[in-house]
Amino acid sequence: MVRRLTSTFLLALLSAALVGIGVPGIVAGAANVPGPLESMLAQVPDNATSRTVMWYGSLTDLQKVLGISLKSPTDFMRLSYPQRTAYLTDVNQSGKQIYYSPFNGVDHYADWKRLFAIDSYTVERELTVGTAPDWYAILVGKFSSAAIAKALPAAGYKATNAGNAAQYALPDSTLATSAAARLTQNLYNRLVVTDTQIVASPTANGIQAASAGGNAIVADSGYAALVRTLESSAVWPANTVLLSAALFNGNYLSDTVITADPLAASLGQNTTPGQLNQLRTSLGLQNEKLLPRYVTAGIGYRRDAKNRYFTLVLVYNDADSATQASQILADRLPRYGSFQEQGRKLFAGWKIAAKVTPSADNSLQLVTVTMQLPQQTDVAWTELVTTKDIGFLATTH
Repeated sequence: MVRRLTSTFLLALLSAALVGIGVPGIVAGAANVPGPLESMLAQVPDNATSRTVMWYGSLTDLQKVLGISLKSPTDFMRLSYPQRTAYLTDVNQSGKQIYYSPFNGVDHYADWKRLFAIDSYTVERELTVGTAPDWYAILVGKFSSAAIAKALPAAGYKATNAGNAAQYALPDSTLATSAAARLTQNLYNRLVVTDTQIVASPTANGIQAASAGGNAIVADSGYAALVRTLESSAVWPANTVLLSAALFNGNYLSDTVITADPLAASLGQNTTPGQLNQLRTSLGLQNEKLLPRYVTAGIGYRRDAKNRYFTLVLVYNDADSATQASQILADRLPRYGSFQEQGRKLFAGWKIAAKVTPSADNSLQLVTVTMQLPQQTDVAWTELVTTKDIGFLATTH
């Protein structure tokens, strides 16, 4: 599939690309009706794997927002030039706003279909849980489990019993020579397949984490409040749809992703204290306030046909901490200088609004931040997370 255009070219064409795109074909969920992400989290076990990070994305929902439908790479080439540009603006690698993982195979569509009998264009939504190596992906869509059951043994997989679903594994002794292992970079070493869902992992531990019993992660009040706020049509600009998100355990985000000193972490271990202090002063960070510790945190991407938004949600146990965090973010974000880009102000001129609201049961306090993207920007939230350039979420320790 064609995915790569230069950022400059995409940005120059964005305004024209959005002209004539219709009203989104997605209706926001009614109150108390779980959204797509919450429904997926309902089957994610609450364990050490899920209490790190979970990435969500839906290329299908993006297509609905843009009023297009892609069933194959050929369909993409049949789109009008403005439609292609609008789509690539959100999925192009240099400005990727919609998360999609190597598990879904869309970038190797023909090979995926030939080797696994899996049509990547039928993946409607995906959720990647945890971090490598023992991570796993849940792909939701329309699949032919019968066709897959014929293709996988021919590709070297062994079938095992997994209750109501068929489970397949590549024997460890074949990984060095397996075409399936090479194509997926071992991501499909373990598979659980039904007609509506595929669970994939590179390791047995990953599949075990995906199928472990006990409570679902969304049964935890911190995660429930987080996902329901991210998906709420009442919180965010009207008619926008959540297309992608990353959900974090608060301690994991603070202590592992960002660490105690996000600037030092971004520069590497060879930076001397003197160099670090000099750079901190030049970026105006010497007196920056850090956020109070949050329970869970989420970064989301919402849009309608013409307007695009980053959204932040922080979940707190008390109103004082939430109010303090809201004030710090409202002050900090417009001035935020990128650690990766020599202090470049990433959000200068953006429309930013922060507020605090209680959760539905009043047990938690939610900080929500809406950040409207300018029409021309090369800032991609997925890249900020993967490069750890999210020091604005750094907390006290």
